[in-house]
Amino acid sequence: MLPAVEYAERSDPGRDPDKQVNEDACRHGETRFGHLCVVCDGMGGHAAGREAAELAVATIFEMFDRAPDGSSPGRVLKDAIEEASKRVHFMRTSEVAGGRPGSTVAAALLHAHGTEVAHVGDSRVYLVHEGQISRVTRDHSVVQELVDRGLLTLQQAAHHPDANRITRALGMTPDVEADVRPTPVYQVPGDAFVLCSDGLSDLVEDAEILDVVGSSPAAQAAGKLVDLANARGGHDNVTVIVLRAREAAQVMAGTVAPTIAQTSVPMGPAPVPIAPPAVTEMIEARATQPLIVAPIVIPPAPSPAPVARVPDTEAPPSSSAPLGAPRPVNLVVVIGIVVALAAMGVLATVLLSHLRERGGKPSERGSLGLPAFDAQAPTSPTPLAPVSVVLPTSSAEPVPPLAPLEPVKSRH
Repeated sequence: MLPAVEYAERSDPGRDPDKQVNEDACRHGETRFGHLCVVCDGMGGHAAGREAAELAVATIFEMFDRAPDGSSPGRVLKDAIEEASKRVHFMRTSEVAGGRPGSTVAAALLHAHGTEVAHVGDSRVYLVHEGQISRVTRDHSVVQELVDRGLLTLQQAAHHPDANRITRALGMTPDVEADVRPTPVYQVPGDAFVLCSDGLSDLVEDAEILDVVGSSPAAQAAGKLVDLANARGGHDNVTVIVLRAREAAQVMAGTVAPTIAQTSVPMGPAPVPIAPPAVTEMIEARATQPLIVAPIVIPPAPSPAPVARVPDTEAPPSSSAPLGAPRPVNLVVVIGIVVALAAMGVLATVLLSHLRERGGKPSERGSLGLPAFDAQAPTSPTPLAPVSVVLPTSSAEPVPPLAPLEPVKSRH
């Protein structure tokens, strides 16, 4: 049982006198895997392009007929498109074309559990959902790559002279990878999928497609879009398919119902700026060098200092620290204190010995046996010489006084 849908298609050669042979091909069919819609845009000469597009459409439907029951719908769609590329590559044509025959393709497979979308080239699939339009596919073209890298805006890309230069197509090589959306689009009643060749997307804006499809039945919408493209010049063949869902997609047993983010159509990665050649070469050179990771030592965070509690009444200061409070010990300070105490002891011993020898009388040199300081006397800097201290052995002979220490002139 396939879901109920509304379907319409229209294909027109356009208004260009040199392109009155329609190289587009399209088809809709009910398969065992769902409603299958395909649009192909041939290239390589009038006859060769038409034959390539028709062969691609026929091959895709043939592969669906031959696919075993129970196969994944998305897998069947991908295999069918890639088989079509092989046949187009080796096809024989009645026309001597200027290049190898080829074709683009845009396909949608609507089934009870969602809609699979696949494409190769610049034929597109749009989704019209609740008054909004989204591009489900991204063109395989030179201009789209410039947009992805942030060098062009979508508005600039629409009128770029290289807009029709594609980078991928059926038949270019025997093996061409088809882009298939990784998850199906969960359609709801009223959602419409629009498949078209570049003859429409080059001349009709996305907002105009939304306005026509959102306000008209499928058959009228397809006709209006083709007429609108022809009214603006119709420089290429124009093909449009409108597939509107009448039933909502069902959630498979054992899976979680899709959220709004899962059902929305991604517009691709954010634009990535292109690095200058010098930067690119540097990045490539660095990529070949081994990565050296330097260890990063993070010092431990200091523990917060204890916050003293302010008592209600002022208490007398205590000389003892609280129990358990750590006291930092500086070894240099301890050594300095010990040396200072030792020096004071030696000095005290010398002074006491000197006083005993003189009987406790003050000398002319002062109370401590040192010359009195005269602020008026001029002083001159003399080098500081080491003074040896000799301890007296007896009090028979007076000990000469210590030589005065003259001030040393500072260098600063």
